[in-house]
Amino acid sequence: MKKLASKGLLMSALICGNVFLGSSAVFAEDVQEYDLDAMVVTATRTAQENIKVPAQVNVITAEDIKKRNVLTITDALKSIPGLYDARVGGMSNTANGIQLRGFGEESVLVLYDGMPMNDGYTAKVAWSAISIDNVERIEVVQGAASSLYGGRAVGGVINIISKDSDKDTAHVYANYGSDNTWKRGVNFTKKLDDKWSLGFGYENRRTDGYDRKPVFLYDSKAKTTHANTELATGANSTIRNDGRPVQIIGTPGKQASKDDNFNFKLKHKFNDKQSLTYKYSRDKFKSFSSDAKTYMHDSSGNPIYKGYIQLPNGKYLDFNESDFTDSINYKKVDIHALSYQDDINNIKFNVGLTNIKDNGFSSGSDLAGEGSGTKRIYPTKAYKVDFQKVWDKEKHTIVTGFDIQKDTMDSYTYKLAKWSDRDSTIGSSTTTFGGTNLVEALFIQDQYKFTDAFNMTVGLRLDRYEKKDGYYKNKRIDEKSYTELSPKLALTYTPDDDTTYYVSYGHSFNQPTLYKLYSESTSTMANPYLKPETSDTLEIGLKKNLSEKAYMGISLYNTKTQDMLAYAQSPDPNKRWYINIDEAKRMGAEFDFKFKHDDKISSYLNVTMQNAKDDNDKRISSIPKRIVNLGLDYNYDKWSAYIEGQYSSDRLDDGDVGGKLYSEDPFFIANAGVSYKFMKNAVVSLAVRNLFDRDYWQWYKAPGRTWNVGVDFTF
Repeated sequence: MKKLASKGLLMSALICGNVFLGSSAVFAEDVQEYDLDAMVVTATRTAQENIKVPAQVNVITAEDIKKRNVLTITDALKSIPGLYDARVGGMSNTANGIQLRGFGEESVLVLYDGMPMNDGYTAKVAWSAISIDNVERIEVVQGAASSLYGGRAVGGVINIISKDSDKDTAHVYANYGSDNTWKRGVNFTKKLDDKWSLGFGYENRRTDGYDRKPVFLYDSKAKTTHANTELATGANSTIRNDGRPVQIIGTPGKQASKDDNFNFKLKHKFNDKQSLTYKYSRDKFKSFSSDAKTYMHDSSGNPIYKGYIQLPNGKYLDFNESDFTDSINYKKVDIHALSYQDDINNIKFNVGLTNIKDNGFSSGSDLAGEGSGTKRIYPTKAYKVDFQKVWDKEKHTIVTGFDIQKDTMDSYTYKLAKWSDRDSTIGSSTTTFGGTNLVEALFIQDQYKFTDAFNMTVGLRLDRYEKKDGYYKNKRIDEKSYTELSPKLALTYTPDDDTTYYVSYGHSFNQPTLYKLYSESTSTMANPYLKPETSDTLEIGLKKNLSEKAYMGISLYNTKTQDMLAYAQSPDPNKRWYINIDEAKRMGAEFDFKFKHDDKISSYLNVTMQNAKDDNDKRISSIPKRIVNLGLDYNYDKWSAYIEGQYSSDRLDDGDVGGKLYSEDPFFIANAGVSYKFMKNAVVSLAVRNLFDRDYWQWYKAPGRTWNVGVDFTF
C-alpha cells in the first residue's frame, strides 16, 4: 500500500505541475469553466455571490455531471473538498455512504427539491432514488449549518435541485459499460402556455456487478468434530483486517442491481415572480448476488457447497450452502414536494413527504431460493414543512421562518415460503421495533452590513425535539423531549470584490436515529435513553479570486462534539449498543484551488487534512487524515476531455492489517474521459475509472478498472 500511495502522490505532483505552470496538456476536471461570480443559495437561504459567503461552498452543475458521464450522484460529489465516498459498490451499493468533514450521513443534511433524503431509520441517504439526468444543480456547503437547517446539518448540507420545467426540452440517452452496466432514460419538459408547464423523466439503471466480498469461515470457530461427511480442499487460508485467521471458501457472487426511477413535475406561474410547483419522484431498487462460486472440491475434484475443512491443528470447520447465500435487498421510495415561490414578498414555502417503503431484505439458506426464509422491512416516512421570509433592507438581510419534520419507522419480520419471492409471506408479520422523532423549530438570521467591507451574520434556531411512540420487544418507551438553542455568528471582511476573510462559530443539535434508539437484534441492543449530540464549530477562512481566471479557498475548522454517539459493549456480553460518550474533537484544514488557463484548459486541486479523536484522545479511525483531489479539463470545438486523481489515506484502526478482507486501505485512483459532439444535438462519450487498475479494500473489495460509453441526444 505504501507503493500505491507513493505512485499516487507522484501523479499528484505531475498534475500539480501542470496546474500551477499553466500547461496546455489535453486533460480535464469536472468543471468546464469556473464561474468566479457564481450565485449560491443554500449557505444563507438567500441568493449571494459565492465569493462573499462566509462558508466554503462548491457547486456541481448538470453540465459537469454530463461531461463526467457519472453513473451515481455520489460519483459526481467525489471531487468536493472534505468529502469522502465509501460507496465502493457503485450502483448496487446498499451500505456505507459519504462523509463531509468527518461527519457521516446522519450528520450531513441531504435535500432533494427541499425534501430530506436522510431516512427516518438510520438517517442514511437513498442515493439511488435520485435520477442523475434530472439534476440541474448541486450546492454543497461544508461546515456547520444547523442554525438554518437543523440537526442533520452538523457537517454540512448537500442541496440537490432538479431541473425546472419552464423550457421546451427533450433528452434521450443510453450508457453501457463494464459488468453489463446500463444507464438509459428520457427526460422532457414542456411549456404548455404562459402559466403552465410540465416535465417527465424515466431512468433505468442495471448492472451485473462484480465479486466484492468473499465467503469465509473463522479458524476460531473450529471444532474437534465435524457434522458434514465430505472432506473438502481448496480453501484460501489468510487473515482479515483485524488479524483473525480465516478460511476463504468462495464468493456469494456478483453484487447486481436493478433500478427504475420515474419523476414528474407540474408548475403553475401566477405571474413572472410567483409560482407553485408540484414534484413527484418514485424509485424502485433491488440489489442481489448472482452466480455464487465455491472454491471447495471433493476428493474427485468436483465443486461442492457442503462439507468440512480440516485445519493444520486437526480441528474441523463445517460449511453449508447457506454460507454462500446473500440477502436480497430492496427499496421503494416516493417523494412528494409542493413548493410555493413568491419573489414579490420574498417568501418560500415547501411541504412534502419522503416515503421509503419496502425498505429491507429477504434471506434464506438455499442458493436456488426455493426454500423458506425471512423478510425484514423497515418502512419510514419523513413529513416536512418549511417556511421562510426574507426582508432585504439597506444594511440588513433578515431571514426568518420555521420548519417541522416528523420521522416515523417500524420494523416488521415475515416468514416466507420461498425466500427469493418476497410476496410469498406465511401468516402475519411480527412487529419488532419502531418509533417517532419529531422536530419543531423556529429560526432567524440577520446579515448586517457595518460598512462596504465589514459584515456580520447572526443566526439563532430554537429546536424542540421529541422522541415518542418508541417500542421494542413489545416494550413501550416513555416519551421525552429536549429543547436546544443553536446560535451562529460569522464575521466577514471583504476589502475588495475578489477577497473575503471570515470567521464563524456555529452550534449544532442532532437527535439520535430511530435505529440507535430502538433497534434490537441478535448482535445489537436498543438504547432508548440516548441523548442528542451537540457540536460547536469554529472556522476561519479565506476566499480569493487571484485573477479573472484563478480562485483559491482556505479554511481551518475545529469541531467539538458533546455526548457523541458511539458503538460500544452493552450490558449483555453478546451484544453491542450505542451510548453517549463525553466528547469528540475534529480538526481540519481545506485548500481549494481552481484555475482557467485559457479558453480550452482549466484545472483544480483541493487538499483536506483531518484529525479526529474521541474522549480518550484516541484517533477516530473511520475518518481519513488526508484527501486529495486534482484534475485537468480540456474543451475545444466538438471535443472535451478530462483526467482526475483521487487520493485518500487509510482508515485502519490500531492493529489493523491493510490489504486484507474488511480493511480500509489508502488508495489513489485516476479517472479519465473524452466526449465528441458528432451532431448538432448529439454527443458520444467514453469514461474510464480506476485507470491504472488499482487493487484495494474499502471494507469490501474495490472494483478494478471499469469503463462506460454513452450517447445522448438533446432537442
